[in-house]
Amino acid sequence: MPLPKRWSYLTKEDVTRETANYGVYELGNEYDILYIGEGAVYTQLMSHFSQGRAPIVGASYYRVEYTGGKDRAVQRQNAELHAYKRKHGRYPRFNRRKG
Repeated sequence: MPLPKRWSYLTKEDVTRETANYGVYELGNEYDILYIGEGAVYTQLMSHFSQGRAPIVGASYYRVEYTGGKDRAVQRQNAELHAYKRKHGRYPRFNRRKG
């Protein structure tokens, strides 16, 4: 089940509005969710730009659900990954290492 949040454009300007609090997030394009991640949201999102340590090629949108802690963020990420796999028969393209 996708996060019940609105998509924002994946731009550095928009990401600077996020905090370093823990959460789960989705990166996507017009057609699909490309990655479901967790962690300190601002830091993680910045790492996915082309010059970051974990670029997600083709991502143009993101949405976030803050969880208040690392353990809950990991639980929510796992739940979202399993829901996506149930629906699509696979994990998102950039989460395949989990599968």
